Amino acid sequence: MSQGSRYRNNGRRQQQKHKNVTEAVPICEDNPVLKAFVEYAQELDDKHDRYERIVKLSRDITIESKRIIFLLHTIDARKNNRAKTVEEARQRLSKLILENFKSLALELVDQDPCQYRCAYSPGLQEFIEAYSFMEYFQFCSDDGSGTMSDWLALQQKMVYQKNEKDTCDDPLKTETTSKEQKQSEEETKKPQTVIFNVDPTEYILGLSDLTGELMRRCINSLGSGETDVCLEACKVLQQFYTGYISLNVHRCRELSRKIYTMRQSVLKTENVCYNVKVRGGEAAKWGSVFENKITEDLDEGFY
Repeated sequence: MSQGSRYRNNGRRQQQKHKNVTEAVPICEDNPVLKAFVEYAQELDDKHDRYERIVKLSRDITIESKRIIFLLHTIDARKNNRAKTVEEARQRLSKLILENFKSLALELVDQDPCQYRCAYSPGLQEFIEAYSFMEYFQFCSDDGSGTMSDWLALQQKMVYQKNEKDTCDDPLKTETTSKEQKQSEEETKKPQTVIFNVDPTEYILGLSDLTGELMRRCINSLGSGETDVCLEACKVLQQFYTGYISLNVHRCRELSRKIYTMRQSVLKTENVCYNVKVRGGEAAKWGSVFENKITEDLDEGFY
């Protein structure tokens, strides 16, 4: 067989294969397997879209919470602006609860919150940090005593009533009969309660970030000469650290890392207070000394 005839035969085989492919039997749309995979695709698309919307809401909550924290750091006894600043922070936090967290709660209706926890966890922790920082200025006294609300009190504030405007029509939803429509209309007329679940673990993680803000307040107060604020922040940090190191953190790597950071904040504030007691009014001139690296062989125990 010549080489030219061999190429011709190969071309015929390829044409025959292409013809067999094009003449394949079309898939029946009533195939139950095909219908099942179409439903799976719609469910995954809906989940991914909802996840992205929750991430955007969490990002907005994070940005606003950071701005509220910066606002609270502007409190200065010399300006006598504590009450005004705390009230402004409280109003902005209430707006986050009434708008952003309500939107999150509506997104999580009839959904498993654990599947979307990574999407809203950063925003929730940042909000808890800002909320607890506001309550620190609102309720804590000058001697370091006072109480802040727990996660149950915050949970009670995140209970909403679902309105008719909050419902949206799903274009992919199949048409229902008139009887089913009447039943759905009767259900929508009844007031429905929507709850955003504040997980206790997220509350503990967010509250642990408050210690970093207290450490910054201690350092900033030293520069402005408010030595009483330094001692107050140190007492609160010691109480926080005493409670946190008594927790079992073996199953939560994130909490273990935050407790280590909390320990560094406690040691920094203690060095500040030590220098305040020893040097008195001259302690502010030695602020650079407090930023030295802390040795790792210090004893870690209860205060």
